[in-house]
Amino acid sequence: MGIHVEKVIYAAPSEVARVMFDSLNESGWITGVGAAEQLTPGPLAVGSRTRRQGNVLGAGFDWVTEVTALEPDRLLKMKFVEGPIHGELTFEVTPTAGGSIAIVRNDDAKRSPIGTWALQSTIEGDLRRLAALVASKQAHSQTA
Repeated sequence: MGIHVEKVIYAAPSEVARVMFDSLNESGWITGVGAAEQLTPGPLAVGSRTRRQGNVLGAGFDWVTEVTALEPDRLLKMKFVEGPIHGELTFEVTPTAGGSIAIVRNDDAKRSPIGTWALQSTIEGDLRRLAALVASKQAHSQTA
């Protein structure tokens, strides 16, 4: 069952993507991500793998994603390749008047309807935190 959540963020697509597509920023905006480590050396590219450590409802676990599509400043698509999470995760940024639309899609055919509702609510909160993190980084870069 798929989830699609959008949020307008008042920043250029390149600024939103710079934060959203960097796994080292994920603990600052994605619920449950405590740490992330890029396993593949070099810049992010198709085939790159990242290990994440997280905690959901008190249970800690690791999972690994692999990049399946990447369009700089626009699209990052990943599949879950290790761990208890299944399916695909897509981050997308599109331009809109005054800023960007940040989109998260999570496709997992094994998720229950209750799990879908809970995850959708969580992702809505994640995108609010992403907007705040982007604004914070913009303010910091303007004062630096």
